[in-house]
Amino acid sequence: MITSTTDHLEGFKIVKYLGVVIGYGDDPEDALDDLIDVSKELGANAIIGIRISNEIMTEIACDKNYSIPELTYYAYGTAVIVEPKDNEK
Repeated sequence: MITSTTDHLEGFKIVKYLGVVIGYGDDPEDALDDLIDVSKELGANAIIGIRISNEIMTEIACDKNYSIPELTYYAYGTAVIVEPKDNEK
């Protein structure tokens, strides 16, 4: 799987856009791994425009007087199918 934060890939042409994909995880690597898994299920061989962010999703209650915010990471990008560009001379 080719992954990139840019919207194009040097040396490749995008032949099909499969759509926006999102992956979630407990850390950035988990979120990226989930993003890749989701993209593979769609038939993609690359993801472009990847961004990773985090958000406080819920709170875990430790007891009635104290709670801990739960930080969740998410990665998103565009799943695509790419082919190598023909070498033009």
